Amino acid sequence: MTRSEHPAQPADLTAAFANDLEADSRERAVGALLKLPALRKLWGAQLTGAVADRLGLLVLLVLTVQAVATANSFGGGFRGIAFATAAVFGARLVAGLLFGAVLLGPLTSLTDASGPLDRRWTMIGADGVRLALFIVAPLWITWVPDSASTWLLVTAFVTGVAERLWTIAKDGAAPALLPSPGDTSVRPAPDHFATLHRLDLRTGFVALPLAAAVLVVVTLVNTLIAVGVTWFDQHQVALASYVAAGLFSSSMAVLSLLELPSGTPARPRSPLEGLRLPKGPAGAERGRTGVLPLLVLATAAVAGAIGAAVSVSFLHALALGFGPIGFGLLVLALTAGTVVGIRIAPHVLAGLSRRRLLALAVGVTGVALLLTGIVADQTTVLLLALLAGTVAGVTANTGHILIEQEAEEPRRARTTEHLHAVTRAVLAVAAVGAPLLAGAIGPHRIQSGHFTFDHGGAAYTLMLVGALLLPVAALVLGKTDDREGVPLRRDLREALRGAEPAVAPAATGFFIAMEGGDGAGKSTQVDALADWIRAKGHEVVVTREPGATAVGKRLRSILLDVSTTGISHRAEALLYAADRAEHVDSVIRPALARGAVVISDRYIDSSVAYQGAGRDLAPTEIARISRWATDGLVPHLTVLLDISPEAARERFTEAPDRLESEPAEFHQRVRSGFLTLAAADPARYLVVDAGQEPAAVTTVVRHRLDQVLPLSAQEIEARAEAERKAAEEAARLVAEEAARKAEEERLERERQAQLEKLRREEEERRLAAEEAARQEIAERKAAQEAEEARLRAEEAARIEAEAAARRAAEEAARAAEQARLKRLAEEQARLRAEAEERRLEKQRKAEEALLRAEAARREAEAAAIAASAAAAAEETAVLPAIAPPEREPEPRPESTSEPKQESGPKQESGPKPEASAETTTVLRPVLPAKPERAPEPAPEPEAAPKSEPDPKPGFDSSETTTVLPSVPDPARESDSAETTTVLPPVPGTARDADPADRVPPWIFRPDQPENERTRELPAAQPRPARRPRPDWAEETPLDDLPTLADELLGPHDGDHPGRL
Repeated sequence: MTRSEHPAQPADLTAAFANDLEADSRERAVGALLKLPALRKLWGAQLTGAVADRLGLLVLLVLTVQAVATANSFGGGFRGIAFATAAVFGARLVAGLLFGAVLLGPLTSLTDASGPLDRRWTMIGADGVRLALFIVAPLWITWVPDSASTWLLVTAFVTGVAERLWTIAKDGAAPALLPSPGDTSVRPAPDHFATLHRLDLRTGFVALPLAAAVLVVVTLVNTLIAVGVTWFDQHQVALASYVAAGLFSSSMAVLSLLELPSGTPARPRSPLEGLRLPKGPAGAERGRTGVLPLLVLATAAVAGAIGAAVSVSFLHALALGFGPIGFGLLVLALTAGTVVGIRIAPHVLAGLSRRRLLALAVGVTGVALLLTGIVADQTTVLLLALLAGTVAGVTANTGHILIEQEAEEPRRARTTEHLHAVTRAVLAVAAVGAPLLAGAIGPHRIQSGHFTFDHGGAAYTLMLVGALLLPVAALVLGKTDDREGVPLRRDLREALRGAEPAVAPAATGFFIAMEGGDGAGKSTQVDALADWIRAKGHEVVVTREPGATAVGKRLRSILLDVSTTGISHRAEALLYAADRAEHVDSVIRPALARGAVVISDRYIDSSVAYQGAGRDLAPTEIARISRWATDGLVPHLTVLLDISPEAARERFTEAPDRLESEPAEFHQRVRSGFLTLAAADPARYLVVDAGQEPAAVTTVVRHRLDQVLPLSAQEIEARAEAERKAAEEAARLVAEEAARKAEEERLERERQAQLEKLRREEEERRLAAEEAARQEIAERKAAQEAEEARLRAEEAARIEAEAAARRAAEEAARAAEQARLKRLAEEQARLRAEAEERRLEKQRKAEEALLRAEAARREAEAAAIAASAAAAAEETAVLPAIAPPEREPEPRPESTSEPKQESGPKQESGPKPEASAETTTVLRPVLPAKPERAPEPAPEPEAAPKSEPDPKPGFDSSETTTVLPSVPDPARESDSAETTTVLPPVPGTARDADPADRVPPWIFRPDQPENERTRELPAAQPRPARRPRPDWAEETPLDDLPTLADELLGPHDGDHPGRL
């Protein structure tokens, strides 16, 4: 039994998973890996997100085509739709290439354990961004119909970037969830990273068919909803977009509950890593038979053909009248068929050479794609697409097995990585190039009589892709055929016959078959492996065919003797089968029943290779006879030592037997037959390059046996002893850990006690300090309150003193004011008296002047009379009557305090009548010539307030000095002495009783009431500062020029605000 079947179960669950991972089956290794709860949750989130991402890509493709058709962009028509399809795939390709290969290193460092981005939150954020984008995606056509295609292409690019960030973060977090290698003292540790990488590849591969299936189902539901809601009829994939958003939310929910341990991530893997052909010992790796590049080319070509068919599926569906549902069905047929083909490939034509099967599968794929483009029936197209996908899956599996067989085990990982990188590159080119090619071809209609050939660009592209696969199939068959000379039809007929007998390895023991051509070194490796296995404690039985039994020795002498001639090929095959039947019954089965390890030099495969491939017999018939002879017993492991016939012949040290004497072409066919058998069941075969040194070959075989060889009793005991010692060591470590923890706990308790004591002391000191501080604060507060009371008392005293001083000052000011008012009244009385005296003096002087004028007048009259009398004596003249003189109006006094003296009477402007001799002239009264005295201005009071009103006109005329009329010129009067002059009446000069009443009232200031208060002088207004210039204003020479307001209203006076 193998290590995985051993009944002893490790105590650690992780170790159990590690044991399961040591199994030789890849399926069991992946299943064991998914038993880890945290890794299973992460894988669930990865699968959900991958399906949502692929579904979103299909939705974006449909929406972009719809937007382009609506806006008539990208040139419009079929070519616009084709170019839009290529643009969607191109946007995803650019995002993946830029963020998955070019910026892979910086992005990995960002999500590293020491980087700024947390891996879990990075994955959640990437899912959140895609969730929001797919919620909005169906609405771009409604919001911005003209530029909706641009926004959808941006969405495709951003979702590609988010997918790459999610993958980088996941690749950094997943290795930390892998189990520990466990005990490697007995067996080497399994390669967990390779299993995890294989799981990632399978998850990404099955996501697209699952997304296509979801698109079909959800679009059908969308169609049902569209019966009642018109909006869903116009947006046929809107519900699918929302389902994709829902899947992203599910992934976010799983990730939010997942705890990712921090650890060193694995080396980041670029999608294009390994694109170049790996290097071998002699340069570029070309495989055992030199056909490795051709096998990679054929496998990648089929993958590219399926990728091209998927990329033009929507265009072909539109041409067939499918719509989104038909598009989903086409993608589902192509991709799901590929998955099914990969699964059933080992059981498809099991008796046919794998290399011939590869060429046949490539050709069938090409024919199926060619017919898919030609046929216009929808159902037939779907069936042909399913056939093409299934055969492509068979091609992928067969090509992968043959490529692994071509490379040595140490270089097999790099060869497989090269295959994956080339396949990705071809897929990317096909996904973008196929729609461009379809758009360039466009729809064409060919009509010749009754024959009409009318297809679109997508159909022609499918025809072209399928046709190109046919020469690839022919090239593969011509370059890699390992059954030259055997008709392909014969192999197909034999492979299509009934099923072979059931085969199975023995339930006990371990059976190893050492196969290879003559001179490969089988005997050397058998002896080396037997010694190594015995050292591990196993019972080893070394045997060979033919000649392991007594009957076998006799048959060997017949079969290998050079002198034996004339044996037919069928008789030779039956003799080998007879020897094998006796060998199995008498040697192999009894040894396996005891639990021994049986190493056989040659077994069934030698008969199939020598009699089937080397001779002209059918390998399936040879295998069927041998399996019937052995009752279906097959080895647990078949080690195929592969070597070229030329190198093997150089190793012959003895005379060659009958088979070794065959020509090189025979041995080359035998070598191809062995490789074909190994390709049919790669899990049970180990192909080793026998051209190496024997020690290197032994190391490779031992490495494989370390993984699959069951444990011997000695190894079981050693393992039990190791487990016992490990348990003892673990118990010792546990005891030491417990003792250490107890000691740490004791020290911790002592430390805590010491800390508690220190805390109490510190608390006491703190309380004492707080009490002292409180007392100090109380004392300080009391002193502060006392000081504040003293200050308040001083302030009250000061305020009281200030109030008393203010009252005293007010009393003094009031007394001074009263004294001043008294002095002012006295001064005013004095001034009034002086003014009265001046007035009386002026009046007296005026009267004296009147008297003098009157006396002068009288004298003049007397002189006139005397002169008149003297003239009368000579002639009596008649003077004209004199009208009384008109009285001129008195001048109105001015508003000033000093009245102005009026001038004499106005002169008459009219002509004066001449005096008659008979008219008596009445002369004006002449006042005595008395000099006038100019009135002196009345002195102003000292404290006269500025607000006293000006004297007003209209006061009594008796208080004003009368202005006397001027004395007329006596020369102007008549010279007649006899004329009697009538004098005008002198106005009255009576005085008022009280002289004070004649003083103008404006001289005196009205009495102030007793409660008069001192008026406050207005505060001097400071000159307003010039308004500052704002920071944003720029000083220019035009600032000094007058403005329009200055020109209209006058300049602004800054010294006197309000004045223009």
